[in-house]
Amino acid sequence: MRFKSPAAAVVFCLIISVSGCGTVKRATEPVYNGVKSVAEFADILEKYPNGVFSNRNGEQMRTQILSFQFVIGNRIYFCTGSEKPLYEQLVKFPYVSYCTFPQDFEPVLSLNGKVVFTDDVALKERVFGGTGYASRFIIRHYQTPYNPNLKLFYIDVEEIELYSNRGPEIYRTI
Repeated sequence: MRFKSPAAAVVFCLIISVSGCGTVKRATEPVYNGVKSVAEFADILEKYPNGVFSNRNGEQMRTQILSFQFVIGNRIYFCTGSEKPLYEQLVKFPYVSYCTFPQDFEPVLSLNGKVVFTDDVALKERVFGGTGYASRFIIRHYQTPYNPNLKLFYIDVEEIELYSNRGPEIYRTI
């Protein structure tokens, strides 16, 4: 799948993200290609850790670039801070979509589900053990996994959408 401009690609990704986050109804029910685990797509997420995170802010949709931390089963983990607007938005409206893709947009991966916050210190320590830019930012900003402002959350993925030159593939999760 090729786009004429980066803006066109972002619009495409946003349309995909918004369609799956529970606030916009699809014209028809999706056709599922079977059942898969998010862990089966971990290689895509690890290669392209920055993505478009779509959530509600009241009646309006909001998107932002967010880096994922790691995957366990059907859970994709992220961090935010209790002082940030995103935290409050996710508490009120937990259904979200996360979309990531390489520079050539082949493939585009969209994960849709419900946010769950966790205070599991072992998982927060895993974030602090990471070597990516997102982990370094979190370490610099929060200093310790015991910082009460550090909020670790995961998307309990219910639906996986993969868009490639083969066309759309939509899966339920195991």
